Order: sequence, then C-alpha cells, then structure tokens
Amino acid sequence: MSIFKNTQYLNPKYDRFNKYVNIMFKGAWTPAKYEKLIKDQDVPYYFNQMGADARESIRRCILAVAGVEDRVKAFWAVIFLDLPQTIISDVSGVFSNSEVVHRRSYHSLVENLKIDLNELNTCPALSGRLAYLNKHLEKDPKITGRKQILKKVVLFTALVERISLFTQFYILMSFSFRNKELNTIAALQQTTAKEELVHYSFGLDLINEIKSEEPALWDEYLQELVVKSLSEAYKAELNLIDWFFEKGVPSHISKEEVVNFMNFNFNEVCKDLKIDLSYKVNQEMFKEKNQWFIVETKNTIEPDFFDNAVGGYSSEEVLVDVSTFKF
Repeated sequence: MSIFKNTQYLNPKYDRFNKYVNIMFKGAWTPAKYEKLIKDQDVPYYFNQMGADARESIRRCILAVAGVEDRVKAFWAVIFLDLPQTIISDVSGVFSNSEVVHRRSYHSLVENLKIDLNELNTCPALSGRLAYLNKHLEKDPKITGRKQILKKVVLFTALVERISLFTQFYILMSFSFRNKELNTIAALQQTTAKEELVHYSFGLDLINEIKSEEPALWDEYLQELVVKSLSEAYKAELNLIDWFFEKGVPSHISKEEVVNFMNFNFNEVCKDLKIDLSYKVNQEMFKEKNQWFIVETKNTIEPDFFDNAVGGYSSEEVLVDVSTFKF
C-alpha cells in the first residue's frame, strides 16, 4: 500500500485528508465577498487620507502578494498526478479553486489601487523571490522519481504556502489592527492567510505520510537542499522587507518587528520539517508586537475555522428573483 499508487477507489488509510475538503467547503467564498467594500471604502481612504509612506508600503506588499498568487496557482491542481489517491484529487480540486479566488481577488485589488503589474518583471527584490519560489520545479540528477515528488511538495509547502506571503499579510493587516484603517483589505488578508495555512497543513500531512511510508527518500542530500533553499529564501525575504519600507516605515509598525515575525515563521517551518536551522526571535517583542497576528489567524484545522467576524461566508452575494425562472 503506497500513497504513490491508487489501488482502490477510496483508500481508508488516507481518510484523514477529508478534513481539508470539509474546511474549504465550509469557508467557500468568491472575490465578490470583498470587492465592493474595498472599492467603496478602502480605495478612497487609501488615496485621500493615507500618507505617502503608508501608501507605498501597501502598494508594494499587494504587488508582492499578487505576483505569488498568479505564479503558483497551478501546483495543487495537478498534485494528484504524483499522488493518485481519490481523496488527494478532491483536496487538489478545492485548493486549486481557492487559489483562483485568491488570484482574482488580488488582481481586482491591484486594479482598484492602480498598481502597475509590469513592476513584477523589473524589481530586483521581487525577482529574488520568484527565483526561490521556483526551486520546487528545478531538476537535479541526484533527485529523481519519488524523491523528486517529495522535494516538490516540501519546497512548495515551505516556501510558497508559509514563507513567501506572511510578512505582507502581517503588514497589511496591521493597518486595521493598530489604526482601524483598510478594514476590508485586512479581512481579505486574514481570509487568505487562513486558507494558506490550511494548504500548508495539508502539505505537511503529505510530507509526513511520504516520509513514514518511504523514509529513505528523506536522505541527507535532500535535507541539505532544503536547508540551502530556506537560506536563500531568507535572504530574499529580508531584501523584500527593505524594499517594502524603502520610502519610509509607517508610524504604527517597525521593520524590526516585521523581521522578528518573519524569523518566527521560518522557525515554524524548520521545526515542522525537523530541519536543523533556526533564526533569532526576540520573545518579548513577539509577545508584545507580533502575537496578535497568530490570534487573528488562529488554528485553522479546528471546526470553527471560519466562525469569526471576517467569515460570514454563507451570506448572499447576489439577490435572485425566483419569478424570472421558467419551470
């Protein structure tokens, strides 16, 4: 019995993956959830009442998120080709749908804030990120077959789903948390962050299952490659934080707290992957400055995943007149 081979329609060994489908079903939403309020409230506030340094850091963060959401949305859609279990194909489908929702939501945000997407191709800091995000696709003659599949899942889970986006989520949500500004944009970040954490948790679940079934795949060479990739990602993310605040740091936040939060995220990944790598976290600063974000994006695998002020996802988005239907 192997996760790499489909021997029966629904293999009970992998029933636990059902929880990821149920979580995503419960939180189903579309870009229309936030678009109107962002356009009517947050966009005018952004242009007319925010300072230049705040606007620029927001613009750059949104550009960075939009670039990631566009480039990586296809990964989950095809993961079942490598791991052909029925339940994995179910998770694959709901995850790929959510990534499309993310992509379209951030594209709408980019258009409303008049952000030029061409900068994705000209900014060195963004190019550095895209270089490490593509690590999961690189070929290595020493990593083939099932080990190549494990490498792809590890690097995508760690670098894309946890490392690449969360400093931007943190910065963008901080405007609402600290200043009560851009509340709907913050709600979009919170929802996206929660879903990315669900994707991350599923990725870890897959990694641990593969390592349990075929421990020889997780050899020293692959672990060293993961350490090297994380180290490269760390340098790229530090450069991005410098770029986010190049024109000034908004008064309610500091670069030091953002770096501290980023270090926490890297440590979480290293701990989850059992990688011997760590980054310095000021625990006092974390409790005082960073912990609010963890509370706002609390445990996403619990039944109350979307039971908060952001996620009234069962609300109607379009009014339907039954009299217009022909029976």
